[in-house]
Parts: sequence; C-alpha cells; structure tokens
Amino acid sequence: MIKSAFLQITITREPSFLFSVKASLIYLILLIFLLLIPFHTGLTAFGESKCTIYFYNPESNIDNYASLKTKFDLYLKKIGPYQFQPFSDRKTFENKTRGQHNCIFILSSWYYKELRHFTSLNPVLIGTLDGNSIQKKVLIAKKNIDSLSMLKGSSVASSGSKEYTVKFLQSMLTGNDKNIPETLQILNVPKDIDALISVGFGLVQAALTTEYSIEMLADINNGLYKNLSVLAVNEKSLLPVVAIPTEYGKGTTELLEIIKTMGETPEGKSNLQMFGIDGWKMPDESDLELLR
Repeated sequence: MIKSAFLQITITREPSFLFSVKASLIYLILLIFLLLIPFHTGLTAFGESKCTIYFYNPESNIDNYASLKTKFDLYLKKIGPYQFQPFSDRKTFENKTRGQHNCIFILSSWYYKELRHFTSLNPVLIGTLDGNSIQKKVLIAKKNIDSLSMLKGSSVASSGSKEYTVKFLQSMLTGNDKNIPETLQILNVPKDIDALISVGFGLVQAALTTEYSIEMLADINNGLYKNLSVLAVNEKSLLPVVAIPTEYGKGTTELLEIIKTMGETPEGKSNLQMFGIDGWKMPDESDLELLR
C-alpha cells in the first residue's frame, strides 16, 4: 500500500513539474529574444533606429543651437525615428562624427572642401536660394577705404567663424595682401546683412558678406549702400551641401528623401531658412567641380 501510494503521488506530480520547466524555458527564450532585438536590428532600447542629421556650418553664426536642435527634432519626430545634431565647434564635430554611417551631413561648401581630404563623404544635394545654388562672397568697406592695405589691423564684420573668415579672405586675396587677414579683428554677427549694416554705422571698417545681401541692402537702404565700396570678390562658391558616407544604411536613404522634400511644406521651408536656403537641387558637374 505504501509503495502504491508513493507511485500515485509521483505520477500525479510529474505533469506539474514538467509544465513548470517548460514555462521557464519559454520565458527565458522570449527574454533573450527581446534583449537581442536592439543589437541585431540596430534599434535603440525603445525600438527605433536613430538616424542623425549632423550639421556644421562655420560660414554662419547661429546664436542659439539649442533652439535650432529643438525645432528640427520636433519636425523630424513627426516623420520617424530621426534626430538633428548641430555643432558650433569644428573639433567637437569631427571627434563626434568620425566613423558614423547611419547619418547625413549638412555642411558649408567651404568646410566640405576641407573635410573631403581626410574623410569619405559624397555630396548628394546642394542648397538653393531663390533658385540659385551659387553665392559670391564680397569684401566691402566704406568709400574712404579704397585699398586693401588700408585694412591692415582694422576690424571686419562676418557671419562666419574667425577661422573661416581669415582663411576665406586669404583665398580671395593675392600677393602680399594675403597677410592682411591675420591682422584683422573679426566681429561675429548673426547674418550677412548685419555685417553690412555694421560697416554702414561705423562699428567696423569692412565686412565679408555676400552679393545677395548687398543687393538686399540696396533695396532697403539705398543711402547706406551708396556709401560702400567693393574691395575684393571671390569667383563663386556653393550654398550648404548635403553629404552622405560612402557606406550607409537604409535609415540614411529614407532620411535623405525626407530632406529632399523639405522645401515643399511651410514647416519644412521654415527649417531650411535657418540654413539661409529655401530648397535643394541635385549637384551637376559644375557644382562638383566647385567642390573639388
């Protein structure tokens, strides 16, 4: 009777034990599967791939990068798992973006030319403003300054960084005049038009600006415009460039399509205006030549 009872107990408990083991195994497998998904698919812990737009433009002086990032992130969040990361410092930008592939770069054309010597990026879009992708940079001063030599040691207004302003002026000038930019005091202003106004009101002796801004000044304040004289003009350069890594993934392709169509909506166009443009175009051979 004792043996029979023991067998009976064993038989009745075996299914319960096996069920518990099987349930534990299933739970463990599901847990491992869920933990491995982010690593296998390149997703974040919240299940979304974070393809990033990296922005660096030493030709522009953006006074509030936090606001710029917030506005762009809100726009992108409505579309998909994308984010926008602007940089104000060149070294920080280069250190943070080195080796990144799941991304897109929006860069000044001047900086792209410097960057291409030590990284593999391909230009895929060129910014446009009123249908034009070309800009001409102009060094302009009051009419009482009629030669470049008179600028030595003076102050110059520019919307670009000091490094950019000095290097760009050196590329514009020739002979002994190439030494002048190193002697200048650079006043950073928000926009090219502000650089012109700074000259007009005597805050600085000269300005590095654009032909587009000079035409704008002629329309809004012709008296101020008439008191300025051009000291030097560069041939031509491109507006901001969109570039992608040589090796990139699906996220980059999808985000590129979103960027291409930004100019087709009021909100997208508003974001583009923060870059000083209102649309994009595919680069043609003449554009690619300017980027070499």
